[in-house]
Amino acid sequence: MLHDIYTRPLKDLRISVTDRCNFRCTYCMPFDEYEWIDKKELLTFEEIARLADLFVQLGVDKIRLTGGEPLLRRDLEKLISKLSSLNGLEDLCLTTNGSLLAEKVSALKSAGLTRINVSLA
Repeated sequence: MLHDIYTRPLKDLRISVTDRCNFRCTYCMPFDEYEWIDKKELLTFEEIARLADLFVQLGVDKIRLTGGEPLLRRDLEKLISKLSSLNGLEDLCLTTNGSLLAEKVSALKSAGLTRINVSLA
């Protein structure tokens, strides 16, 4: 049985696009003190898209964008556009706390986002 876990192809990939969050829930920020990752340390959208493409070529067909709060990442729709065009990707999802969703949902959909998961935690 344990052998099956290691031989099944990887189908789902979660990509955290930021560690920033606009809430203080324990999911994103479990500690009282939190040291943010320097912005220059974050992967660029081109780097994320390249890695995602490699994973899709290896059999991943679902990608979920997470954070922190992914809608805090500037120009996120540009990344979504890059990812939604990957040949072989069947599902592109975003997990959000929903606080910025009303103002961004149209741009996200236009960029190719197919699904949104709103976390109420």
